[in-house]
Amino acid sequence: VALRLNLGLPDRGLLIREEAIRRIVSVIRRYRPRGVFAPYWVDRHPDHGQCARLVEEAVFSAGIRRYGAGELGDAHRVRAMYYYMINAFERPHFLIDISETVGDKLASLRAYESQFEKRPGSVDTPLTNGYIETVESRERWFGQQIGAAYAEGFLSKTPIHLFDLFEEAR
Repeated sequence: VALRLNLGLPDRGLLIREEAIRRIVSVIRRYRPRGVFAPYWVDRHPDHGQCARLVEEAVFSAGIRRYGAGELGDAHRVRAMYYYMINAFERPHFLIDISETVGDKLASLRAYESQFEKRPGSVDTPLTNGYIETVESRERWFGQQIGAAYAEGFLSKTPIHLFDLFEEAR
């Protein structure tokens, strides 16, 4: 199921604010995920690290019964939180084979031409200097680590409890 929500949070203005946390909590409580993924907390772009912290706050708050009682939905405790790398190249805690979908990932990145292509009069950035090729190389290298063509790496701040995210909670 493809789902994309935009919570209307500002570009270059992601700060730990109650309103932003409440928006994220409402989504967590509405969809009741077992696992949540957020950007890796260390990144060259300040919004990415702030996003990780906002999602952490929201994941915690979503599990508190009295937080936003009535207006934000019923409390929901997320079982696991993982982080994906955007600009980073860290040793991941676990890898997922993305060989079948890496083309979709790269096509999605290329769809944002204004971010990744040099244009007359535009500012030169790390994104316009081989970013997509670097991501592809990183995922290829991660894939080699598990015997796959491509893999995506994820990190965790807590010990990883191996369980099936699709299995009902006990």
